[in-house]
Amino acid sequence: MLLGIVQLGSDALFARAAVPGSLPRAIPKSFGTAVYRAIDRIAPAPFVARELGRDALRRGDTAAATAYAATLPAGGARDALFASIERARGDDATAIEYELAGLDLPRLLARIDAISKAHPRAAYALAVRLRERLATATTHPDALANAEWRCGMLATSAVYHGHRPERWNPRARSALLAAARIAPYDNTYALSVAAFYYRTNENARARHWYRRVVTLNPASADGWAGLGSIALREGDRAAARRYLATALHYGAHAASARTLARKLAARGRP
Repeated sequence: MLLGIVQLGSDALFARAAVPGSLPRAIPKSFGTAVYRAIDRIAPAPFVARELGRDALRRGDTAAATAYAATLPAGGARDALFASIERARGDDATAIEYELAGLDLPRLLARIDAISKAHPRAAYALAVRLRERLATATTHPDALANAEWRCGMLATSAVYHGHRPERWNPRARSALLAAARIAPYDNTYALSVAAFYYRTNENARARHWYRRVVTLNPASADGWAGLGSIALREGDRAAARRYLATALHYGAHAASARTLARKLAARGRP
């Protein structure tokens, strides 16, 4: 009987996620809150305090949410709840500290993406802090590679936004190479390194990395188009056309292949 009441309480508390017309949607949410409060008085448990804290926060009661959060054991759930509380209070800086402490990757990545276009340097600074936190944790190698890659792309974006290339290009290169080193079989990172060297006119290094891209994935239209772009830059139109044909074979609508085709057409005009 008790288990049934607890289940109904949980159904009510999480009714917002239930399918319309289902039983949980028919149970008053206040019933779920009452059940969890009773459990918290009789047999306190972290998951109960966490859900009551979230419920209080949804009602705008940050004081009650803070009281519940303070009872949670140290860890991701506690940090996530405190981050949500600070965000509700309008204190984004403190919320970020809790998100970093708890490694709340979805929120941190969403925050970085949200500010990246308008404020690439601020996004880069946050990405660097995430990278440092992941390096300390040593438990998320894939996430660390992705954070390095984001740092590299954001440093590149800073250059495009007019910030000093002599300052930002070394940061981009270092981060992109680190991502490729951590995840050597991820073509996204290899392609980003190749594109960086192409952008900085380091043809030999760009060629090396584009060749790595097509070695990892022989069907990479971007890799073949990159090789073609280098050939064209060096004046070898015949090789550029061969690479273009291969790129179009694997990706007829790839933007990189279309760009190379336009460049070749422009070079052929009188």
